[in-house]
Amino acid sequence: MITFLALPIILGVGYFIVKKYNTQAVLFLSGLLMIALGVLNGTTEFLPKGGTPTGSIIVDFFEVIKVISSSTLAKLGLIIMAVGGFSKYMGHIGAANAMVQIATKPLSYIKNPYLVLALAYIIGQLINIFIPSATGLALLLLVAMYPVLVGVGCNPAAAAAVVATTGCLDLGPASSAANKAAEVSGIDVATYFASYQLPVAIAAMAVIAALHFVCQRYFDKKDEEKGVVHEFNLDAKDQRKAPKWFAILPVLPLLLLLTFSKFAVTSVRMDVVTAMFISLFIAMVCDYLYTRDGKGVAASLKVYLEGMGNVFTGVVSLIISAQVFVTGLTTIGFIALLLNSAANMGLGYIAMVLVLVVIIVLVTMLSGSGNASFFSFSNLAPDVAAQVGTAAAHVALPMQLAAGLMRSASPVAGVVIACAGVANVSPIELAKRTIIPMSGGLITVLICSQILV
Repeated sequence: MITFLALPIILGVGYFIVKKYNTQAVLFLSGLLMIALGVLNGTTEFLPKGGTPTGSIIVDFFEVIKVISSSTLAKLGLIIMAVGGFSKYMGHIGAANAMVQIATKPLSYIKNPYLVLALAYIIGQLINIFIPSATGLALLLLVAMYPVLVGVGCNPAAAAAVVATTGCLDLGPASSAANKAAEVSGIDVATYFASYQLPVAIAAMAVIAALHFVCQRYFDKKDEEKGVVHEFNLDAKDQRKAPKWFAILPVLPLLLLLTFSKFAVTSVRMDVVTAMFISLFIAMVCDYLYTRDGKGVAASLKVYLEGMGNVFTGVVSLIISAQVFVTGLTTIGFIALLLNSAANMGLGYIAMVLVLVVIIVLVTMLSGSGNASFFSFSNLAPDVAAQVGTAAAHVALPMQLAAGLMRSASPVAGVVIACAGVANVSPIELAKRTIIPMSGGLITVLICSQILV
């Protein structure tokens, strides 16, 4: 009976996240609460793999956090921090902006504003492979792409809606969500990207681009009928000047990972962290060749390290707290109940994936965080996959993509709020412009993940 207390606890977690309580604190405390309830119900073995009892149940509760933190920081946490540091360094030396400037320039030659919007989404989504933060990418595009879109005749609200969705799929080895999905799937992130993400993402991108073309034109006509006018509201921000050839630097990690993988050179093994450090070294050499400022280049290493620290605070700590939360769900018996119920009801792969995706969609829409929802439930993927007899990646993929898609449809998501402010519209109005393209993308993901992978 105590197992069913998991449901009000999960609802309580959603409530406090919506009320803007610290997500990590909410997940930590709810996880520890469920572990305590499980212990009161007679559960004695709740420590994760690698943990040993301390001799005190109370101390064991916090031993859970230590064991999870140790394993996460040694593996996935280091990967994500290395990626975050590299991403911040690319922004610091102007390489990210150089890539965006080059990628968006062709848009200025197209005259149909709605075709420009559709292509702008695709370009932005491709840039997302190298700039993994949805909000960070949007802020870059608001400076580099948004003025181009408005300049060729796009409604500022429509342009903002497109920018808000450019990171919706969380693609590539640089994405923390993709790395987590690869980890729970038991495969390397390059394989996850090339063999699983990319085939489904291509179809989803085409559908989302087409829906942007139709939806933004529809909403523009409605605004015109109502006499609503959106003003261009963007303060130009100083960005470091960088030569155009710096645009290749953000691409280096992906090139290295795909080159030294089963898709090309198999005699050399390379993981994400190594690729990031090699790319960082090359970037620092290039920065020195351009600036001739050895002291400044040496000092810029601090930017990389600060980026790693920022990612630990925002992302890695969230993964750790989410894993404590899932340990609580396991201890209280909720995971076993979910899987056994699926087996008894005869639910197959598709039904189980739909259940998990619906949970992630609801949590993401309410919290505005795709990471919070995906990291909280991604560890269920291997168990569900084993239950229904499929590969873990087949379960993790739609969960991961659904989290990113619905983030761009949530009016409380940071990326939507930032873009709405630039277009002088409310986040809810902007979310109305993104919900249909994102829903179309989600349906495409669910269908194509059954067909293409």
